[in-house]
Order: sequence, then structure tokens, then C-alpha cells
Amino acid sequence: AGGMLPILLVADLFAVGWYRRHARWDVLRPLAVWIAVGYAFGATFFIAVGSASGTIEVTIGLIVLAIVALQFFRMWRGTVPSGTSPTLAATHGTTGGFTTFVANAAGPVINTYLIRLGLPKHELVGTSAWLYFIINVSKIPLYLALGTWATGGAFFTGEVLLYDLTIVPGVFLGAFGGRALFHHIPQRLFAIIVLTLSALGAINLLL
Repeated sequence: AGGMLPILLVADLFAVGWYRRHARWDVLRPLAVWIAVGYAFGATFFIAVGSASGTIEVTIGLIVLAIVALQFFRMWRGTVPSGTSPTLAATHGTTGGFTTFVANAAGPVINTYLIRLGLPKHELVGTSAWLYFIINVSKIPLYLALGTWATGGAFFTGEVLLYDLTIVPGVFLGAFGGRALFHHIPQRLFAIIVLTLSALGAINLLL
């Protein structure tokens, strides 16, 4: 979790810089409290277990696959996008908060939530960019503190941070490549790509 965080933050800076004006704060606000609840579950997990285990990765993978499959089914049936609700915000917020805290895997959960709301692709990217940036920055002090309490040890080490530096050029490549393609992808295809990548991420966790 600690090793991935700096890489994600670099990507977040690109996304926030490019799409910050498209954020829908009215969509984010209902999630805030529930993400914090997910954080609490995640912190408890790290203190009790020490580090993410195969069991939790499989659990997250199955949850994400179920959410993605449900959204694909809704799109296939032509279900009209609906607004957020307290139940929807609580489910996705808590799940997203927990999965991001223990495995940096909130993307599929939150993206599926935003697609379900029917957000245009610019608003989806702008909204998720701000959300991920805020989430990832907020995890830094929590990870630093938990590194001294949890049995798994420090989340950030010199070796891991040096390794992250070797990956950053790939993030630059992906960011600029994604931006070049973004404007040419139709709305429905964009949603399908996001859901497909989410499913592949979940399968990766399962494997």
C-alpha cells in the first residue's frame, strides 16, 4: 500500500491539473463520511493483521467484479442513470474507503459509482481526480502513524521510494497518452473501457 501511494499521487497531480474544473462536489460530499468509516475499518485491519493478505485481496477482487457485473447488466438493460442515495453513498463510500486504505483499490468501486450516476466523462474524470487526490494525500500521515503501530512495519522505506522513481516515467507516458485519447473516446465506449479496466484490476487481485 505504501509503495503504490507515491506513484498514484503523481498520476493524481496530472488528473487534477487537467480536469479540476469539471469536478462535481455535490456528488463527492455524500461520500466523505462513509469513506472515513472505510478508513477506520482499514486501519483496524492493518493493526490486527499487519499487512494485506491474500484473503483480503480476493475479497476485494470479488466485490469489485460483482459491482462491475451489476453495472454492465444495468447498461445492457438500458437502465436510466439514477441520482445518488444515502444507501448508495454508504455502500460505495465505505467499500471504497476500505479498499483504498488496505490495497489502493478504490478506483473500480468509485468509478462504477460515478458511472451509475450517469456523469459525463469530463465530470467523471474531474470528480474522481479530486477524490483520489484528497484520499491519497490523507493516507500519508495515517500510514506513517500506522507504520509504528502495525506489525507489518513501515509503509514507506528508502528502497521502495527509489523503486517508485523508476516507475514514474511510465506514469508520465500513461498520463499524456491517456489525455491524447480521452477527447476522441465516445461517452458509452468510455464507460465500457472504465468498467473493463476495473474488472481486469479485480482479476489481477484474484490472481
